[in-house]
Amino acid sequence: MSKNVDELAETISNSVNEFCDKAVTISFSGGVDSALIAYLAAKKCEVQLIAVGTSESHDIEAAKTAAEEMKLDLEIVEMQADEIVREGKMLSSAVEMNEQEIEFMLPFWVVAKRAKNETILCGQGADELFGGYQRFRREPEKVNLKKEVRDLLKRIPEREEAITKKFGLKLGCPYLKKKVIEVAEKISTEEKINGIGKIPLRDAAKILGLSEKIANRKKKAAQYGSGSQKALRKSKKHKMNITLTFENEKIAKGIEISTSPENEGWIKLEHNGNEIKVEIASATIEGLKRTMDDFLECATIAYQVNIEQ
Repeated sequence: MSKNVDELAETISNSVNEFCDKAVTISFSGGVDSALIAYLAAKKCEVQLIAVGTSESHDIEAAKTAAEEMKLDLEIVEMQADEIVREGKMLSSAVEMNEQEIEFMLPFWVVAKRAKNETILCGQGADELFGGYQRFRREPEKVNLKKEVRDLLKRIPEREEAITKKFGLKLGCPYLKKKVIEVAEKISTEEKINGIGKIPLRDAAKILGLSEKIANRKKKAAQYGSGSQKALRKSKKHKMNITLTFENEKIAKGIEISTSPENEGWIKLEHNGNEIKVEIASATIEGLKRTMDDFLECATIAYQVNIEQ
């Protein structure tokens, strides 16, 4: 364990403390990102933990276990499929997002609606800073964590902050404080993406007192862990199919890897020779257009990167 991890532990603790001058609400899944924030915040102020998901979903079970172990009260919001679809439509009307973002952000939307405190803390940034995504391990040579963080910082105002503002609330992202980012950048990419990913963060969590069981819990994206993706996918009535043809198979394969979402569901890609077949589904025509526009923008960037290699 490097000295950078000790520094990281101290810096994360200080970052969480900055938000704890009064009670906070925490979007809680029971994973290491939100659990560490909850564990540290509870030492300084009153906390409201909210977990959102379908009955028996991964996040609900993980949140129950983690909260019980940390001896913290937990508010559980169990949702039926029709409730998820209804909330998804409300979110789509309130904040402009593509289909993937709606699936991912729906639990946070529900947390914001239930929040009793002015500030909501979330674990955004941990995956980008510490190598939590599977794609980092699939193509380690293409990992640019600085770029990942820059891109995330651009999206936060359009997603999380847009949601909190709808309810007159404030957003707190302890992992995205400048000092945390600076310390994280001292740690090598290799250290971050080894094994199950986010090893430096998991080690820092253990130093701070989080149990090994919680610290080592594997990542499960919000739309998967909560069950929101499965419910919303069933409501998607409209589909669009296109075929993209490239100069050769190598470029096509590179673009497929670069544009494949972290978890399948909102978009399907099929690579065959120098072609990529794309299928996108949505509950609304507008959602279909947003998602296709976002995909084509990503594909264009990926194409430029691959032809330059």
